[in-house]
Amino acid sequence: MPTAKKSSPSKKPSSEAADLRARIAKALGVSPEAAERRALRELAESLGLFQEKMPAHGAAQPTHHASPQANYLPQRLYLLLDGRGLDGRGMPMEVIDLPYTIGSGRKCTMWINSPQIETEHLRITHGDEGWLLEDLGTEHGTFMGEKKIKRRVIQDGDEYRLAGYLRLRAELR
Repeated sequence: MPTAKKSSPSKKPSSEAADLRARIAKALGVSPEAAERRALRELAESLGLFQEKMPAHGAAQPTHHASPQANYLPQRLYLLLDGRGLDGRGMPMEVIDLPYTIGSGRKCTMWINSPQIETEHLRITHGDEGWLLEDLGTEHGTFMGEKKIKRRVIQDGDEYRLAGYLRLRAELR
């Protein structure tokens, strides 16, 4: 009696998945495994799978989430440019690839077509202090309020002005 060959699934992850895992891990500054755990955790939370946890004896108890300080992954940073968007706050752009460069150069991560914005106006990175914004020695500057800044740890709700006129708001989520 002839037997059918069983096709076994490939044990090697797809190159697309491995590439995504590596790029996200690099952007977050964590291991590929930590990046994958975060993605799975966020997907599970969006599906409502962490609302209740069933212990072995069957009684439902609320799941206790780790505090933000205990979370070893950085908060996600979104930039909202110049109040353009349906809600007037700006279109949110998530900072993923690091370093994240903003400027009028076509190779910048966020390209701004303006003669007052330098080719590479500012850079955003992530380090031990958190998310960092650094003006790249521009002629027209980067401001927070009336103060010209060179380097600053980004806080949720910070609003910067590039070249004194273009608003850039930071949101940590």
